[in-house]
Amino acid sequence: MKKVLLSVLSSLCLCFGASAQTDIFNNPDNRAYFGLRLSGEVTCPGNVSSHGIGVGIYGNGAGVDFGGIYNVPVIANFYVEPGLNLYYNTYSVKDKYLGNVVEDVNIDGMSIRKFGMRIPVMAGYRFDFTPEISVSVFTGPELEVGFSAKGHISSNRFDASEDLYGDDGGMNRVDVLWGIGAGLSYQNLYFGLKGSMGMCNMYKESVATFHENRVSFSVGYNF
Repeated sequence: MKKVLLSVLSSLCLCFGASAQTDIFNNPDNRAYFGLRLSGEVTCPGNVSSHGIGVGIYGNGAGVDFGGIYNVPVIANFYVEPGLNLYYNTYSVKDKYLGNVVEDVNIDGMSIRKFGMRIPVMAGYRFDFTPEISVSVFTGPELEVGFSAKGHISSNRFDASEDLYGDDGGMNRVDVLWGIGAGLSYQNLYFGLKGSMGMCNMYKESVATFHENRVSFSVGYNF
């Protein structure tokens, strides 16, 4: 009798262990869901390159991003996650590249201020370690469309802004970035980290190239 009980208990342990191991990679409770995301970001402009020479004209900046996602299971724990976000971010022109446009006018600084929307489409895989804790890794493209961009100059005499989009502006308003990141979900809460690399030249003039990159830190809630 004792041997029979031990055998049954052993079989149950193996069964539950195998089931838990399977759920990590293929959770039968997978379902589609909506989520909200709020991100703080560090804008990391690349060098301005011309004829094979790159110059770091721009300094890092900061921004914020807010929107929603829709997570769609595909097979096992593999998923596709499109989203729609609004963003506002900034970065600066380094002091040594600022000049005086008028005599006796000292330029204190120049910043780029941008507002627009983003449409990311991430593909990822989730590892469900417990019913409450999961970790995901993801990658994919992100379309960015700028609504407005201003080059703001501050000086000892005046402050001024100029449009960077449109016929008179020197920047393109559409970019495509490639993102790579990871996320941690605890119950309905989400915490994420993502790096995005700009793939398009943001300058209209083809004589020089410039790409915008960023690192994002996200918090969110999944419904």
